[in-house]
Amino acid sequence: MSHLIWFSYHKKYNECKLTELKSLLETFGCDTSDHLKEILLDGNKDKYRNKCCMKVNISNEDLWKNVISRSILVTGAIEIWAEGETYDVVLTDLMKKKNLFENTLNNKKWCFYFNSFGKIFNQEEKTEKMNFFNILLENYKTVDLLNYEVQLGLLEEYSLKHNSTLKKIYFGKCIAVRKYNYSLIYNKCLGMGNPTKKTGNINTSNSNNDVCKKKSSNPKVIWWTHYALNRRPILGPTTTDNELAFIMCNIAKIKKGNIVLDPFVGSGGLLMNCSIFNTICIGNDIDIRLLKGYKLSYLNPHMQHKCNKKSIFQNFDYFNLTIPDIIVSDNSKPVWNFIHKPWVDAIVTDPPYGKRATVRICTKKNNSHSSHGKSDIDNVKTNTCFENNKNVENDQNNNIKKEKTKSLLNTETIIYNCESAVKDLLNIASRTIVDNGMLVFLYPIHLDRIEKEMEILMHPDFCLISHDLQVLTSYSGRFVVSMQRKCRKRVT
Repeated sequence: MSHLIWFSYHKKYNECKLTELKSLLETFGCDTSDHLKEILLDGNKDKYRNKCCMKVNISNEDLWKNVISRSILVTGAIEIWAEGETYDVVLTDLMKKKNLFENTLNNKKWCFYFNSFGKIFNQEEKTEKMNFFNILLENYKTVDLLNYEVQLGLLEEYSLKHNSTLKKIYFGKCIAVRKYNYSLIYNKCLGMGNPTKKTGNINTSNSNNDVCKKKSSNPKVIWWTHYALNRRPILGPTTTDNELAFIMCNIAKIKKGNIVLDPFVGSGGLLMNCSIFNTICIGNDIDIRLLKGYKLSYLNPHMQHKCNKKSIFQNFDYFNLTIPDIIVSDNSKPVWNFIHKPWVDAIVTDPPYGKRATVRICTKKNNSHSSHGKSDIDNVKTNTCFENNKNVENDQNNNIKKEKTKSLLNTETIIYNCESAVKDLLNIASRTIVDNGMLVFLYPIHLDRIEKEMEILMHPDFCLISHDLQVLTSYSGRFVVSMQRKCRKRVT
């Protein structure tokens, strides 16, 4: 039987829904080259862009439960028993399939799930629509809205262009529906992180227990909202939106045990989202002010704080996540070059642009530099120092402190344009990412010269998987870019 999946409409990230779906299916072991080949063709993407649902021939129930428990944009899947343009057509078709009801509902608790795409109904109208099928359900009396074993689905699709005209009706068995479903709350208490890890000065024990209780007892609250920016103790000036960060993680196909690198880690927002999936996280940034919270980061004014520390590690401590390894270095002279083998499973990052395009470069002030261009980056003398949580928080060596202070005083601010940042990112990714590993990043563009902006993404070592557009203003936007590392040629 065919399956129907439906999406939540997201004004900002609706373009990413097919890419996220494909990536999550592959993450959980599904070969999409056969099942979604026609849907994912470039010519067909426009066809599905504004569709709220689509039919697929993937019948693995556990696969759909895994996908929907983690997806931001996919919200449900049902096994289609009947479909039609009117209720009479659907009922006539179902009357021929009474054995499906007997095999599915006999001696089981069940309930109805109703949803409509493109039109809103009150509860009385919903009940009337479900009662239309009473002739098929009158023999199955064990209805239980809370502790059901089987959920039947009734879905309506309306035209958005023709005064909400009913286009299609679907009836079937729900495979996975995220709404109000206890079993589809991703990463519950057991997956929160390392429960035995020692934390910093923020009291995390009570806060994390509260988070776990909320996640396990209130399925009406979507799981990823517990990591929303307004619930984090430390905020940065350009922290990536919480939902977008999770979408990027899903597109990157990251999973437990993967090594994830963010070469432009900043305040660590993206790495925090990656860490929730129990990955090994490594970050790099040249601006130590962001890493230590000097001036740029700030305390969340809506939360109570036991200390004023604003380093990159505080949010990880608060959510009881594994602390990432952080390196301070210049990406134009990457420290990763001394590692001779690929070692990163995925890179998820947001290169600096806009207000972040001007960054500190480790160079002496008496050096002469022009105000822009890649040549500024090439002539930089790299000053690399490895940082860990203990060094950042508990450094007692006065000489080291003086050296770090001197290093900050001897830095200059120069323009690091987006094109240079992306070129450096691609060079780093080409060296470090393993074969078939993923590179996912945000790439700002001018809408009137998209084709020109796309040229930089044509790299010989990568396959461009997707570039989903998010329009920001009338003249600007950004791509959510995903690229896959090509397999290297084996030396015989």
